[in-house]
Amino acid sequence: MKQEKRNHIETNPVLEDITRTVLYEGYSLFPYHRGALKNQKPIPFGVVFPEAYTVYNPHAHSCSQTECIITGTEDAFVNITVRFLHLLKTKIENTTKGNGTDQPNSEISPVKGWQTIERKISSGPLSIPQLTKKTKVIPVAFGKLNENKIMTYDNANAKQLTVASALNGSISISAVCIRKNTYRITVRICNTTSIKDASKKTRDEVLSQSFLSTHTILNVEKAEFISSQNPGDAWKNFTDECVNINSWPILIDEHNHTMLSSPIILYDHPKINPQSSGDLFDSTEIEEALLLHVAMLSPGEKRSIAASDEKLNAMLTRVGQVTPEELMRFHSGLKDIYNDQ
Repeated sequence: MKQEKRNHIETNPVLEDITRTVLYEGYSLFPYHRGALKNQKPIPFGVVFPEAYTVYNPHAHSCSQTECIITGTEDAFVNITVRFLHLLKTKIENTTKGNGTDQPNSEISPVKGWQTIERKISSGPLSIPQLTKKTKVIPVAFGKLNENKIMTYDNANAKQLTVASALNGSISISAVCIRKNTYRITVRICNTTSIKDASKKTRDEVLSQSFLSTHTILNVEKAEFISSQNPGDAWKNFTDECVNINSWPILIDEHNHTMLSSPIILYDHPKINPQSSGDLFDSTEIEEALLLHVAMLSPGEKRSIAASDEKLNAMLTRVGQVTPEELMRFHSGLKDIYNDQ
């Protein structure tokens, strides 16, 4: 029964919707073309840079840290899940045979540019009292990817090269008992990926060796979290002592068993607008306006966007299915956010 409960928490649909939004916030911006200046490189939140890079760039973080307060029984457990995006670069060497030599073919336009791989690391259930005695350290290790394959597009051959840098780091989980059955838990995510000539690297160059959109999910059993935003007078002194680096913890469920710590500041118990048409990646636009903008793209622009990324292709499909009646629901809508808390 305990295992079923943990699975139920981790597959909480609200949690999944919110974390997916956090993962892909800023992933691509209107007009979504990879050729557009603002889409030629990712614009992620929550970047954990290689430690060697931050030595020469003190404004950048090589670690992300979450601290929060948990109160429960003597046999309370916590389960930690860390998620981030790993930059993937795809290059096309497109050729056709002509007179015994390879000739460029401008008609070939399969997927190219940058995409990402979702990374997920879970600790499994950990005894909170035991974490006060010994820190749990989980290694982060993803090997270098270097793949190439021959593909055909419009009767022409193309070689697709896919590359991802190796990533290394650690997740450290510890706890301090601050009073009977009450603990301050710390989750620290560090990037120790080795890079050459760190002093000469630019931010854009080290993104491929960084953890992007890094966030932490904490689940507890036989315990509950204290709100970091609205702890109340009884808990405020304890929450004020928590140190969060490049991450802000919020409560997800009404029983306070799940906390999300993300690089984007949110309120406790957030919800996705039920009228939302899905991931649009670009929070700088009102959804009604963004839907209209995407709908006005030319067929050629849509084909180019769809070919560049499967996530953007799925987004275009969803936008194409929005009806005029559904679009009108966004128009002139008002929401009382204070009474809805």
